[in-house]
Order: sequence, then C-alpha cells, then structure tokens
Amino acid sequence: MVENCDAKGDGNCVANGNGNGENNDQNFPIVFTSMGMFIIDEIHFPNQPAQYDVLGGGGTWGVVGSRVILSSKHSGEVGMIIDYGTDCPDKIKEEVAGWGIDAIIRENESRLTTRGWNMYGDNEFRSFKYLTPKKRIDVDDLVQYESLLNSKSFHLICSPERCIEIMKRLRIERLKIGNEEEPISIWEPIPDDCNPKNLERCLSILDKIDILSPNAAEASSFFGLSEPNNRKELEKIASKFIPYLTKKNSGIVLRCGKMGCYCLNNSGLSKWFPAYHHPLNPDYKVVDPTGAGNAFLGALATGFVKSDKNWTIACICGNIGSGLAIEQIGMPKLTKGDRWNGKTVQERFKLYLDRNKDIDFDFKKLSKLLDYNQ
Repeated sequence: MVENCDAKGDGNCVANGNGNGENNDQNFPIVFTSMGMFIIDEIHFPNQPAQYDVLGGGGTWGVVGSRVILSSKHSGEVGMIIDYGTDCPDKIKEEVAGWGIDAIIRENESRLTTRGWNMYGDNEFRSFKYLTPKKRIDVDDLVQYESLLNSKSFHLICSPERCIEIMKRLRIERLKIGNEEEPISIWEPIPDDCNPKNLERCLSILDKIDILSPNAAEASSFFGLSEPNNRKELEKIASKFIPYLTKKNSGIVLRCGKMGCYCLNNSGLSKWFPAYHHPLNPDYKVVDPTGAGNAFLGALATGFVKSDKNWTIACICGNIGSGLAIEQIGMPKLTKGDRWNGKTVQERFKLYLDRNKDIDFDFKKLSKLLDYNQ
C-alpha cells in the first residue's frame, strides 16, 4: 500500500488510511523498516556522462533490497516513510508505487526533495554531498504509523549515540501500544565516524545491537588501518568487534565488495559468502556500486527475520540484494511476474547456490521459509 498525505506549506502531514499493506491478498506484519532517507541522486563518473534524477538514498536502497527477497504477495511487509518535495519527478513516484511496499508518502509543497551529489573515481573512490536540505526520519515520525512502529527489524544508518537513542525510544513507544517484542537492529555506521577517535563510541553500544555491518574499509578505518585485500586480515578485523557484541545470537557481517561478505557471530559461526557477481560468471554485470551496501542490509535483515535468525539464509539474501543493486545505474527494474532485471529472486537463489556448492543449504527449504511458489 502506498499511503499519501499532502503537507501544504507548513510541512505538517496527516495521512489517510492505516498503512497495513492492503495492496496484498493478505495482510502481514512489517518485517523491515528503514530509517534511512529517500534521496534523488545525480551521479558523476570519470569519462562518462553524468546521470540526473536517479532514485536513491540509503533508506530507499534498503527497502528495495528487502522487497527483492519478498514475493509480491508479501511486498506490504516492507515499510518506509518517503518525503516528496515539489521537484520530485512523476516517473520516480510511479516507480516507487510499483513496488507495492507499505510506503507512507508525505508530499510537502514548502520544500525540495532531498537531493545528493555522488562522484566516483578510480580505486573505488567515492565522494558525496547534499544539494538540498536533508529530511531524516526519527521515531516521532514512526509513532504516527503503528504498522511501521511494530516492524520486526530496523535499519539504522547513523552515529552510535543516535542509534542507541532510536532503540530506546522505539522500545518505549512500542510498549505504549502493547508490543513487548524487541525488534532486530541492523546498524550501519556513518563513514565519517569510522576512525580511531570514535572507536570507543562504536564499541560502547554493541551490546545493544543485533547485527553490526560496516563495509571492509569502514571497519578497518576504526583501527587506523587500510582495507586489507585478503580474507585472513579481514577476519582479524571482524574478530575485534565480537567481544562487544554480547546480545544472544548477535554478530558482525563485514561487507567486502567483490569478495562477498564475512559473517562472524557470538554463537560460533565464521563463514565467507561469495558475492553474487563474479567475473567468470556468464551473467556477470557490474555497472554502478551506488546503493549496494544498503540493498545488502535490507535483504540481509529480511532473510534474518523470515528465517528466525538463520545467519546463512540472511547472508545469502544480502548477496542477492547487493548483486542486483549493481547491475544498473539507479534502481533495478521490476516487471511482470515479479522479475527484477529479468530474473525472479528464485532464479537468482538457484544460480547462487549452484555456483557455491560449499554452502550447504537446501533451496526447497529456503523457498518454503520465504513462501515462494514451487
């Protein structure tokens, strides 16, 4: 369900409807909600024309990663608040509506949509800045929409202090409506915070987090190190966080780009999961890395919740989500038959598992867990 509320001039917004994913044949509880932002990007590459009005933002990529893992039957289990300004193109609004997610749309005639400028260069260089004032999502926004407040997991892209404040507020507000269940927290540190000066701030909150997931460069930067290019050194870095991840069945999923991801949890799992795309694969297609990390986390969280906290399923889902994100500039295209860039998610799972025989997992079991048609 896409729920519209029109804010005129003063930025206040009153929604119509209840935000319960009524576009689906059945109503399901929200599995994943991102508190990241909706952004319209312009993207600049060396020796290539710039791309403008590209749908993006960490929050948007997170919900797309989640939606990719879910069938259209369950699309309403993905939640997000989206703020449109006066300059948001109709083509973007139509694309979002086509996903069928439980989106709360707030239109505001007194401001521009949050816009970002991205520059990519050699050796995975990236620079980013905001071109218009940003509109971030807080717990006060979620309180207005019970379906989102009751989400089973939350994607947090923020400082350590804001992460903990959000989790505290969520617990308080959920208790007010009779929900005693603690949601799964997936924390993605802000790149600017990833340095030795802020290491203690990071470590001090990990006992409250379920899943920590920086990329390899960010995790290394906390210790003043350059990003390693081999598994052994990356494993050492990941292991430095584990003593502080003390919640039951919590852990770190280190995102390592073309190397895939490394999962280390406090229940004894230590395993690498290769990336979906590999240069030797016949369908190898890597165009633009924008949003891959956020899509990974949306897919990871969704797999984690739907499988009752199975880390193997979660990491497979994460790699499927990020693999799809990098196949084009902007968002992957959803077409008839629940096909993303021409393939169903079932086809992508089968390809991934066929190519990675060392991952011992039954696809039929996975399909049943995620409620795919056989």
